[in-house]
Amino acid sequence: MRMSHRLCAGVLAVLLLGSPSAFADAGPGATEELRSLRRSVEALQKTLEAQQWLIEQQQAQLDALQRQAAAPPAPAPRQGPTPSSGIGQIGAILPEIGVLTDIVATASENKADTEGNNRVAVREVELVLGNYVDPYSRYDATIAFSDFEAVSLEEAYLTRWGLPWEWKARFGRFAPRVGKAPSIHRDSLDSVDEPLVVARYFGVEGYKRAGLDLTRPFEGPWGTVLEPSVGILEGGVGEDGTLFGSTRLRPTVYSHLKTFKELSDASSVELGLTHLAGSKDDDATWEVNAFGVDATYLNALTPTTKLKLQSELYVQNREEAFDRHPWGAYVLTDYRFAPRWSVGARADHVRLVDTITARHADQALSAWLTFYQSEFARWRLQYRHMERASEKTEDAVFLQGTFALGTHKHAIQ
Repeated sequence: MRMSHRLCAGVLAVLLLGSPSAFADAGPGATEELRSLRRSVEALQKTLEAQQWLIEQQQAQLDALQRQAAAPPAPAPRQGPTPSSGIGQIGAILPEIGVLTDIVATASENKADTEGNNRVAVREVELVLGNYVDPYSRYDATIAFSDFEAVSLEEAYLTRWGLPWEWKARFGRFAPRVGKAPSIHRDSLDSVDEPLVVARYFGVEGYKRAGLDLTRPFEGPWGTVLEPSVGILEGGVGEDGTLFGSTRLRPTVYSHLKTFKELSDASSVELGLTHLAGSKDDDATWEVNAFGVDATYLNALTPTTKLKLQSELYVQNREEAFDRHPWGAYVLTDYRFAPRWSVGARADHVRLVDTITARHADQALSAWLTFYQSEFARWRLQYRHMERASEKTEDAVFLQGTFALGTHKHAIQ
């Protein structure tokens, strides 16, 4: 390569300079022009040599990279598990992305033109984003779209572990650890709709607030696992919820204790206790206290069948209220009788807050059949018979299709 550049420079010099005697015969002006051309050729030759040196350096780097790629990879050092284990190289740059769509067709005796009633509706599309920020924290966000509601931010929070005494913290907007059904997404429910006590007290889409909470699991007596949680949240509840008032300025405090125990290799039981204190209006006092208890029993009868029993009860203590102690509860069962099929039923009863009606309570019976098409698609057919506090009865049939793409932290199954 270097010889070819020098040859080009020499040929160029001969062509430019020609015979020295010819320039000498031309007089003093031609001699000065000859000197100028020689200087130009020398400068050009230096430039070509500098470029050749740069090309050789780049070629050496390229050869080194090719030898490195051809060599077998060195064994990675063995390390213990870390909070960020399992993250791919691209995970440090791009977030995990998932999309989940929940479509519900409803046929009801209620002829009111309400959200999703007597039509097919895209009840919710969740855009899920998340990834590890560093070895001790993770960020998650869920943005919800609907064909009858504005775009809303369901969750956006940072989880931080490695704190003193092994506590784990969440900061942002999240679902507090309150009971079972209020703290999970709709796509993780066992039925199409929320239990009535959740819809009436916490909101039709569960309970999600901005705040800060702490949790720490540890071993308890008799082979149990205990997980206490405490947190402070913004005031208010979800859509149509009546547990607290609508102002967000008066904070809500909550605590939850969960205990888990394996009864056998195939069965387990989980118990939980919940307390919330908040305000029902714009003052600064906590005149509403809610106490909850939940229980879940799981039994894998065979490798392909599973039985689930679950119940929750919430009792309120409301100062200066028409009914100082409204309460609500539900009991459900879900039986996975085949790898892709399950059946379930639920009974609901909930006393309304500050409402004078004939019966002062809503109650309902529901039954459903679920088909798990795959881990990314699920179909559910549900029938519900409701008796409202106004003594009106209402029958409804739901057909739900739930479909997921990408990474989704709430498994469909």
